Order: sequence, then structure tokens, then C-alpha cells
Amino acid sequence: MRVLFALFGAVGLLSCGGVPAYASSTFEVDDEGWTIGNNGTATMPTSNRSGGNPDGNLCGQDMADGDIWYFVAPTKYLGNASSVYGKRLTFDLKQGTIYNQIRGRDVVLNGGGLAIIFNFRATPGLDWTPYSIRLDDASGWELDGQAMPATESDLRTVLGSLTSLRIRGEFYDGPLDTACLDNVYFGRQ
Repeated sequence: MRVLFALFGAVGLLSCGGVPAYASSTFEVDDEGWTIGNNGTATMPTSNRSGGNPDGNLCGQDMADGDIWYFVAPTKYLGNASSVYGKRLTFDLKQGTIYNQIRGRDVVLNGGGLAIIFNFRATPGLDWTPYSIRLDDASGWELDGQAMPATESDLRTVLGSLTSLRIRGEFYDGPLDTACLDNVYFGRQ
């Protein structure tokens, strides 16, 4: 009888929704639901089965000057992501040029009426550049638009009802900039 309750309890936990221990995208087959946002002139992402780190990857291109564009995560990353607090967001990025670089909000998380941002120390290179960002209050997250450190409470509020996860794709000040994304893991140990 105990085994039966344990089995039903495990099935219940798996079926209650939210983000699993981690959500991931490796783009081996397709775009996995990722889109491009914040720039009406950007094209839809292109899914490539080769050239990634390794194999598949996702690329975007800006067709004109304008707003900074982002890779936007699909719904499997959203919802109650409380379990990822203290874990990591990891991914690989590369871009088409390293000249005329602009600063921006590199990773943006929205949820619970708040937006928090993380800024890279250095922009991605022409080859795959790995990023690993701890999802906690000691790692450099800031409240968007306030230049104030995000507290543990702020991060927990955002992660508790995550509505958007965006990773910046535009680093070049000019038209026709390109960037590619691979190996996204949300909530990695």
C-alpha cells in the first residue's frame, strides 16, 4: 500500500505543472518554441542542425537599426520556477562581429510584477562563449531600471511566477547584426 501511495504521489508531482528541476533547449532538431522579441524588424530565429556547440543551435539577425533584440524562452521555462533559486542559468552565445559593441540588459527575467536583469562582464565572441549565472541575490542581479541589487525576496518573487526569460542577441551597434544561442539550461546545479 505504501508503494502505491508513493507511486501516485510521484505521478502527482510530475503532473502539477511548473518548471521541472531544470528546463533546457539544445536546438538539435528545431527552435523548441524560442522566438525573437523587442525589435519589430528582426527576423524569426533560424534553427540550424549543425554549427552549434555541438550540433544544433538557434540564430537571429537584426535587419535594421532599432531596439535591442532578445531570444525569448518558450513556456516550458515559465510559471512557478521557485525551485531554480540558488541554481544556475547556463547557455552558450556567439555573435557575428565584435566591433561597435553596445551595453544592454543581457538577461531579463519578468514575474510577480518585477523585472530583474543581469549584465555580462564581457560580450560574446565570434566563437561559442559559455555563460553561467547563479540565480541568487549574491550574483549581480539588479532591479530593472533602478540600478539597485535584487534581493533574495525580489528573485523569489520573479521566479515564483515567471512570465518571461529573455537572453540578449544584439551586441553590435548597427544593422544586420547576428547572434546564435545554444545549450540553454535553466536551474542547473
